[in-house]
Amino acid sequence: MKKNDKSTIKERDAEAFDIEDLDAEVSDISAKSDDKNMDNPGDSLEDGDIIDIDDYLENDRSSEKDKAGSEELKRYKAKRRKGAMLYRIFLLSWISALLIVIGSLLGKFYDYLDKYETDYRASRPEVITEDLMMLYRTGDISGIYDKLTQKPAVGEYETESELLEYLRPLLEQGPVSFTQDRAESTEEHPVFLISSGDKVISRAEYQMVPKLSDDDIPRWELAYLDLPAEPGISVDVISPANISVYINGKIMPDTSIISAEEEAPVQKYFLEFEEIPPMVEHSYMGLYLEPKVTAKDPDGNDVPILYDSSVNRYVVDYPRDCPDREELEAYASRVVASYASFVSGDLAESELRKYFTPDNIFLYYMTHAGLTYFTRHLAEEIHSTEVLDFIRYTDDSFYCEVKVEQYLTMEWGPREPEVLITDGKFYFVKLNDEWKVSGIEF
Repeated sequence: MKKNDKSTIKERDAEAFDIEDLDAEVSDISAKSDDKNMDNPGDSLEDGDIIDIDDYLENDRSSEKDKAGSEELKRYKAKRRKGAMLYRIFLLSWISALLIVIGSLLGKFYDYLDKYETDYRASRPEVITEDLMMLYRTGDISGIYDKLTQKPAVGEYETESELLEYLRPLLEQGPVSFTQDRAESTEEHPVFLISSGDKVISRAEYQMVPKLSDDDIPRWELAYLDLPAEPGISVDVISPANISVYINGKIMPDTSIISAEEEAPVQKYFLEFEEIPPMVEHSYMGLYLEPKVTAKDPDGNDVPILYDSSVNRYVVDYPRDCPDREELEAYASRVVASYASFVSGDLAESELRKYFTPDNIFLYYMTHAGLTYFTRHLAEEIHSTEVLDFIRYTDDSFYCEVKVEQYLTMEWGPREPEVLITDGKFYFVKLNDEWKVSGIEF
């Protein structure tokens, strides 16, 4: 570098630098130069070289720029590293969130598939029938009855309880199973037959539910289920017309009468004084179980009823009990004893007549038939009376059979009395609040 070409430091920068500052700058430059020469020995200054201030300043500015650029680069790189780290963190977080969302969606999708398969299987007719079979296998007849779409009819004299009692044995004929009726089944309308042992006891039919959209699960619902029952028991009852007949506690109405006598056979003994209820026949068909048949008289008292198995018929006779039976039997015994005394010739006709209805044809027959044929005797005694039968036809009529044992002491022969037995079958009616004999069965 030439001295005459460029100004010295004192000349160029006298206004800007003082000597102390310049020395400090030179010392600093020397240090930097030494450092630079350590890296580039060929570039070190020789002794006596003069430093070019412009070059120095230019180099200083370049160094400052390099330093500033290096710092800026460092800051830029640090910023880039920080940005890259944040981006990686964001990217990892986004990927994690995406995986979580995908996993959740896959889980829901698999749950949907599982639910779809479960619902599809649950709606299949075979599965529904298998669930239905649990009721059959456990004998839950009430549960089966609730599901029946075709319930057996229950008659007026039975209840649902009697019907269930009838149906229960149908489930106990053997192992319960079901098979599909291929001949009648279609995809939309499958049919199954349920058997107990070797006997088919139920028919189950299903109907496919119409889909609202193509994505809907095919579903079938029970459209028909039966449990056939045959009410094959009938009731036939012969009874007097004034007797009330009951089946399982329910009265049989007059509409159940299928036949009736024109006149009671015993009407001839009561003549025109009392109308005796004729016998009528009640009939009812349509019971599942053997019924309890009862009868009551007009006063509400139970009347005996008999079952004739040979003709499968119940028979109700006229009532034999009434509140005043003992009183009526005592009166009848007295009348029959008087009749026995009349026949033996020990009682006048006028005395006997007071027990009979006016102009009684039966009394006329006795007085004109020569019934008083016994040999003369010294004494007569009514030893005993025994009631053999009693029937109360109506409130104003009854029948009584009385056996009378009569002792007669004859005028000759053994001194022991002769014993006579009279079996009187008398029919009585009430006239003006008094009981009178209307007829005698000879």
